[in-house]
Amino acid sequence: MEKIHIPVLLKETIESLNIKPDGFYIDCTLGDGGHSFEIYKRLNKEGILLSIDQDQHAIDFVNKYYQKYIGANWKVTKSNFTKVDSLLAKYDRKPDGILMDLGISSRQLEDSHGRGFSYLEDSEPLDMRMDENLGVKAKDLLVVLSEKDLTTIFLKYGEERYARKIAHAIKENITNINTVGDLTRLVYRVMPVARQSSKNPSRRVFQALRIVVNDELNSLSEGLDKSFEILNSKGRMCVISFHSLEDRIVKDFFNNLVESGKGLAFTKKIIAPTDQEVRDNPRSASAKLRSIEKI
Repeated sequence: MEKIHIPVLLKETIESLNIKPDGFYIDCTLGDGGHSFEIYKRLNKEGILLSIDQDQHAIDFVNKYYQKYIGANWKVTKSNFTKVDSLLAKYDRKPDGILMDLGISSRQLEDSHGRGFSYLEDSEPLDMRMDENLGVKAKDLLVVLSEKDLTTIFLKYGEERYARKIAHAIKENITNINTVGDLTRLVYRVMPVARQSSKNPSRRVFQALRIVVNDELNSLSEGLDKSFEILNSKGRMCVISFHSLEDRIVKDFFNNLVESGKGLAFTKKIIAPTDQEVRDNPRSASAKLRSIEKI
């Protein structure tokens, strides 16, 4: 099995977590396991790593790829990080560090198991569910929601300038929209040529649909609250975000903790990838790492 996802800001994240060999750490977004494995390697037999992910395909990959390492002090569990507090009930200690890497992984984009996360996979259905037990797919939203509601979604969660035109075109052509390719071609037709750059013009629409299908922003706010609440004194929380909507939530949450005297920002500004990392992994370009220590 070839590992295709390169963990973003790996060195900077590990340094920010300030890992203690006998500590307890939670990786809330396992993905391909890159961050988790680096944490695990720094633990001794008294240390514990709990890695969670809501995507069963990610769990299956990591269980096979890292099978000789997963065991007594590296636990892998399928869950959403909004349930991190209930997962902690199985342990008699609080975590010394919690990591959230909010980006969609390369595996989900390049091997999505027919879920249509990438606007490059023309033939895939418009699904976009991270957890396939969720009931609503992206296509369901396009069918059920009104033109006004779709416009709001594309504006709010995709920051799409042509949201109204795209929503109108979708509702007028809904019977012909079933696959990723159907939707991307429609967006190309609606979007003015002058606005079509080297990036696919449907990327903001896909982002908006994925966020709503998976309730990502509400889940992030809930996950941040619960994670900080269970964190050990002097424990650290590190969050990697990839777009402004996520980063704004993380920034405001951390700032409120500092202002209320509950948290200490030990870095004065966000940490971004180096030029070399962006060259090696272009998908890291928009990443932002924010960290906070619990007082």
